[in-house]
Amino acid sequence: MAVSAAAVDDARTIAGDIRMHADQAEWLEVPTGDSGHLTTLVAPTDPTMRSADTITVTMTRFIVDWGVDVNDGLDDAFEDMRRLPGWTEHRVERFPITATTEGGTVQAGTYMDELRGWVYAVTKIVLYQRGNVVYLLRCTGSTTSESAGHRESLARSVRFVHLDD
Repeated sequence: MAVSAAAVDDARTIAGDIRMHADQAEWLEVPTGDSGHLTTLVAPTDPTMRSADTITVTMTRFIVDWGVDVNDGLDDAFEDMRRLPGWTEHRVERFPITATTEGGTVQAGTYMDELRGWVYAVTKIVLYQRGNVVYLLRCTGSTTSESAGHRESLARSVRFVHLDD
């Protein structure tokens, strides 16, 4: 059971560094303001695309009771995206507990957005536990590009994101 939960909006308060691999020639970091995101990357808009590609990184810090199996928190990780209009799933992965994480997920697919049209989205969620502190790292990328190569490049960037401590 979580005793408390809070969004992390200052990377200096994290026990480690969030690592990303996004080509600087393709992505620009923009101010996050009050969005609740730690990082927001935007691709320069291609005139043929309906909107800009984005990658956002968010983190939530939980204080949990001793003995809580935080990996159970991933059981519903796929439900949010499955509720999107017209959702078609392309990939779903669940990662086991490792020496550095309490498990993770990756989900990718397409959905219909009223303003943007068909959107390809990929989300990675990873849990990190240090004592009774749990960090939930979430990275989501989206594009309106229909290029398989472009979508795979976006998915690779999202899947690479991790906490390095």
